[in-house]
Parts: sequence; structure tokens; C-alpha cells
Amino acid sequence: MVFNMLYPKLSNVKRNNIIFIASIAISVIIINILLIINVLVDKTNHWSMLCIAGIIYAYGTVIYTKKRNVNIASNVFAQCLLVSLLILAIDYFLGYRGWSINIAIPIVVIVANSTLMILTIISRKRYIRYAVYHMLTFLFSMIPLILLLSGILENKVLTIVSSGIAGLSLLLTIILCGKAMWEETKKRLHV
Repeated sequence: MVFNMLYPKLSNVKRNNIIFIASIAISVIIINILLIINVLVDKTNHWSMLCIAGIIYAYGTVIYTKKRNVNIASNVFAQCLLVSLLILAIDYFLGYRGWSINIAIPIVVIVANSTLMILTIISRKRYIRYAVYHMLTFLFSMIPLILLLSGILENKVLTIVSSGIAGLSLLLTIILCGKAMWEETKKRLHV
């Protein structure tokens, strides 16, 4: 007769912390090597900054994902924010041509809001756990529209489409979960 464990095996926290600290140390060494090579080989292009931005993004993702009890909507919001920052950094270090805010970030916003719309439809009864992150994603999604209205953006189509999808996603959430969402908002804001 084989006995299965009733409880999950606890991970060795000390060993995990040592591994994490070692990986940070290795990353710092790699970053320094990249910077030295970049300065010695090519002083005009800052390609090492792209690698550093990628390393920072990877650590942000790992740290956020390691947290216990992270729900899907919070992960969607965090990835939307982190990927947008990474894209902005890549555009900046490549000489800033504006493709990040005109094309890439609106696409990220479209994907994040579409994902949240699907989550709303699939898990309508449990969706209240995602409501706060949906509102945060909606607010983040309005940044390209604000930039468009202030005249900073050039590509109107993607920005209007991404803002429209964000609005549609929030409208669908309000239609399907409006009362519960309002109660949750009042509870969280202590109204």
C-alpha cells in the first residue's frame, strides 16, 4: 500500500533564498561585463542597456510570480505594466523612434483587456476577485488615449482601438458583475 502525502511538500526557504541571491550576484556580474564590453567595443550604441532591461524585467516577473496566492487578473495587470516598461526601455535605448507608445504599448493594452474580457465571461461568479485589477488595467489602458489627446502620439488607429477595447471590457464587466463590483469598490475604498 502506497501512502500519498496529504499536504504539499514545503520548499526549503533557506536554499531558495541562497539560489535567488546567487542568481542576483551572477546577474550583476553579467551586467557589469556587458557594460564593459559595450564601452570597449561600441560607444555609440547602448545595446547593453537592452540586456539590462531584459534582466530587470525577468527579475520583476520572477519576484511577482513567486508571491503566493496571486490571481490571474493581477498577473495580467503586472505583465501589462512590466512589458510596457520593457518595451519603452527598448525603444529609448534604440534611439527612441516612438514605436513603443504608438504601436507596441497599445497592442499590449489590447491583449491585456481582451484577456480580462475572456476572464469575465468564463468566471463571472468568481470575477469579483479580479475587479480591482481590471479597474487598474483600465486606468493604465487610458494612458495612450491621454497621450493621443495631448498630441504626443502619431498612430491614432491603434490607440483608439485599444481604448475602445478597454472601454468595452469594462462595460462588459459592469454589465455582468456591476453590482458585486460596486460593493467591492465601496468596501475597498471604505465608502
